[in-house]
This record gives sequence, C-alpha cells and structure tokens, in this order.
Amino acid sequence: MSAQDSPPNGNAPCLHAPLPAARAAVLVMLAVLMAAGCGGGAQPIALKPIVFKVRTTPSGRRVYVRDFEVLRSDAVAAFKDKRWKEAVELFDIIASEYPDHEGMGAVRYNAGLGLMRLGRYKEASDRFRHAARHGAGSRDARDAVFVLAESLHYRKRYVQAGAVYGAMLTDPDVIRLIGGELGVLDHLEAVTRQGLNLKLAGKIHAADKAFRKTQRLYDRHRDLRPVATSHWVPLAYYQRGEIYRELFETIRFKLPVARMRRDLEDKANLFLKAQSSYFRAVRLHHPKWSLAAGYRIGNLYARLIDDIYKAEVPDGLDELTKQAYKDELLKHTGHLAKRAVVIFEKNIALASRIGAGGAWISKSKAQLSRMKALLRQDARRKGQSKDPTKYKMKVVP
Repeated sequence: MSAQDSPPNGNAPCLHAPLPAARAAVLVMLAVLMAAGCGGGAQPIALKPIVFKVRTTPSGRRVYVRDFEVLRSDAVAAFKDKRWKEAVELFDIIASEYPDHEGMGAVRYNAGLGLMRLGRYKEASDRFRHAARHGAGSRDARDAVFVLAESLHYRKRYVQAGAVYGAMLTDPDVIRLIGGELGVLDHLEAVTRQGLNLKLAGKIHAADKAFRKTQRLYDRHRDLRPVATSHWVPLAYYQRGEIYRELFETIRFKLPVARMRRDLEDKANLFLKAQSSYFRAVRLHHPKWSLAAGYRIGNLYARLIDDIYKAEVPDGLDELTKQAYKDELLKHTGHLAKRAVVIFEKNIALASRIGAGGAWISKSKAQLSRMKALLRQDARRKGQSKDPTKYKMKVVP
C-alpha cells in the first residue's frame, strides 16, 4: 500500500497481504508432508492472515505487522540496541493496538524508560502514570511510581517528586496502588529521595525531617546487611550535613561586636550539627559519600578561618589598635588549621584504605596543602621559624 492510501489520522485500514514466496513454498511443502503422513489426499490448512498497517510517527510513516509478538520482539530489540526513538514508537504502537493486553503495564513502562533516555521527561511521566494504573496492586505499579517520581525530579518538579515519594509511604490509596507498604530497602530509598527533592525545592525543614527518618530506619534495621551497606544511608547523613553547612556558610562576622558574638554562637552551633551528620557518613566507609563528608568536615574548619580573616574591623581605629584587633581575631586560626590538617589527612588515608579516590580526595589534598601553608604563615606572624622543631637543645656546660 502506498503512503497516499492512508486515512487522515495516519492509520491505514488493515490489509491481507500476500504471503512472501519463500514462506509460501515452506507451507506448500508442509502441506505435502502432512498429506503423506495421513495416507490420504491433500488436506486444507487454515492460515492466519498477515495484517500490515501504516502509522504516522514522529520519525515518519512506519509500516508494521499487526502482531503482538512481532511488535514486542522488534520493540525489545530496538531498546536493547539503544535505538530509543524507534523503541518508544514501537511500544506506543503496541499500546494503541492492544490497550487491554495483560502486558500493557510493562509496555508503558518501557516506553517511559525510552523517553527518559531521550530527555523527554514530561512524556515519560505520562507513560509511567499509565503503567502504574494498568499494574495496580503489583510490583510493576510500584516500579512505575518510583520512576514517575524520578521523571518529575528531572523536570525540576521537586515538590511534586517529593510528594510522590511521600505518598508511597503514607497515602493509603497510593499504598494500595503499589501493592502494599514498602519493604525496608525501598522505604530507605523513598524517604531519602523525598528528602533530596525537598532540599532542592528549598523546603529545608521538611528535608531535614525526611533525612532523620532515614536515620531512624537505619538504626532499627542496621543488623540487616542490605540495610547496613545501603548507599542511601550515608547519602542521607551527608545531605543532612549539607543543610547545616549551607546555613553555616551564610553567617558572616559583622559589626557591631554584640552581633558578632551572636553570629559566632550561631555559626558554632551549625558547625557542630553539620560535623555530627558528616561524621555519621564517614563511619560507614562509603567510597563516595564518606569521602565527601570527610572533605566537608575539614572544610568547615577552613571556611571558619576564611570567615575570621574576612571579619569586619571597626572604623576609626589607628593602625596599632587595628593590628591588635586583627591579632585577637586571628589568634585561634592556627588551632583551626591544625584540626583541618588532621581531618584532611585522615580522609586521604581512608580513601587509600578502602581503595577509593576521585574528586573529593583531590580537593582534600588541595586543602591540606593550603592549611599547611596557613600554619607556616601563622608561625611567621607569631615570629616563629618555619619549622620550630628543627632546633635541638644545647648541652649545658
């Protein structure tokens, strides 16, 4: 059938196509063999007609055989070969031709995955909604809801994505849709992803609450190895530390002195909260999040030093008084730099011990060098030699 034979909506009427010559020859031979086996004359064989159709797709007109198994096989092959556009078109054709087929949930789900690979997240969200409804009460529905939330995340619909993850934990209708309450591992993933999306949406208190739920869930089930080794736990600790670190970094030491004292107290409290969460992540020895947390701990000290250097100086002071004021502010920087050096060295050692590396260790090494330079600078400022340990005691005559 030529393209111009298609109706306006792009779907051609079904055609009973002639059998290809090779297939016709095979069927004739089969008929002869059957006849010979029965000891009688040739018996008529009823063959299912092959139906071709034409459909207009985003990539042009597509001719296909209206057969579920043929279409499914072609769609799966296209998906495995990463021909995402072709796979999506074929899965969509199956959904249109066989809307009530028992495998429709998987068809819609796979179409959504293909659209995710193409970056077409809004269309992917629609497919996942269809997949969830079709597989209501099954694991397929649960998987579809998880990736629905992920597609919303990629669309930067962080509040909506967080709401979907939350609904999987608390909404009775959604819990029935996904086949019951989530298991521990899925619960860990859902609540941590909820926290991540709420954090990105600027819902800091709600995000912190979600990460605390991850912590409590881990505390209850840490004896289970899959829970103890889950990457969602160190990720939640790290992200909770990030919340307090970001708040810590917003505080600057500004005059008047009374405000500076309050700033210092607030900054110290946030410092300790961030450090506590980061340390929890470090103790789990995860190759990514533990090393990231270790770097952040050291950098808390480094950032505090930087903020001290940038602290405001009162106007109207003579040079001598101004220098005394700065010396008073800087008298603790050496101690902070020493703490940072210890943390960065431990983080580098941990990376070596667990056989990991990457950007966080490169950053740790860079900051380690910087802190050592600050210590040398601090020693010079105090009138000490670059290495106060190189001189030995003289013998008393």
